[in-house]
Amino acid sequence: MNTQDNYPCAVKVSEQTIKFLSQYEVAPTPINFSVIYHYLSKSNELLNQYIDEYISWHGSLDAVFIESAFLEFFSTTDQLERSLLTPFEQTLSSTMEKLQTQVDNGNEIASNLQRADNVLAKSTRQASFKPVLKFINATLAHSQHQHQELNKELAETYQQVKQLKSQLKASRDEAMLDALTGLYNRRGCDEKLKELSKESTHASCLIDIDHFKNINDSFGHAVGDQVIQKVAATIKEHLSSTDFAVRQGGEEFIVVLANQTKKDAKSFAETIRIAITKLRLKQKKTNAYLPPISVSVGVAEYQESSTWKSVFEKADSALYQAKNAGRNCCIVM
Repeated sequence: MNTQDNYPCAVKVSEQTIKFLSQYEVAPTPINFSVIYHYLSKSNELLNQYIDEYISWHGSLDAVFIESAFLEFFSTTDQLERSLLTPFEQTLSSTMEKLQTQVDNGNEIASNLQRADNVLAKSTRQASFKPVLKFINATLAHSQHQHQELNKELAETYQQVKQLKSQLKASRDEAMLDALTGLYNRRGCDEKLKELSKESTHASCLIDIDHFKNINDSFGHAVGDQVIQKVAATIKEHLSSTDFAVRQGGEEFIVVLANQTKKDAKSFAETIRIAITKLRLKQKKTNAYLPPISVSVGVAEYQESSTWKSVFEKADSALYQAKNAGRNCCIVM
């Protein structure tokens, strides 16, 4: 039975949702609550598989991932494009063709009327054609006014479409970015990976902030967020025009280096790691410096026979080794 049609069942799932979010220390915001409510009510098999795989892989859940699940399964941006923008563009195109046909026909009529006017003006029997000339001139003026109105409507409609396209693009871009860091989120990562050649060699770095839980516990989540932002900014500073970075979840980041090998990625990872160790962050309230920050990095390579899932799994395994090796280091698989 659908939980939405059964009040006691809906209340029960709601209580389970709050408990579930609390278990992973995730705030019960509308987005978080909605996703987990649907997850626990088992109303979407693909959503449940998506979340189960993440929990199985990471052993935890966070708001960044839940947001990506919301965008993947509940966002209406793609639906907006399919159900509104595309049909609207098609209608506009048809309307523009019709308007242009009318304008062309009107111009031809106006030209013909002008020629007739010139011929009649030279006639010795012009007086007898005065009513006709008057009618012709009135028709010509009306036709010219119609042209002006049609052109005005066409320009206004075109501007509306441009504005709608701009709004949709902004919405798409926003949906692919992590709000805290400005890096791509999981959905953005998936979209960027589609742009890469499957026949080329690429590399990936999985970067994780060391002892991040201690920072949150000692200084609070607001300071933790600032640390995440500083690390993200450091990563972004070292990206080339063909690289892209992703906030995978919590304090974990992915960097994809297009058309580069794992040797190149190792060099990049070391540059990032060293740069982050040089960060000196100060807490505003106490004016005290935070302990030194470091990251561990796992590197893996994508080749023609690879899948990105297997590459990220290798990078995750390399990251795990880096943690076990004492952290603040980089391991290549």
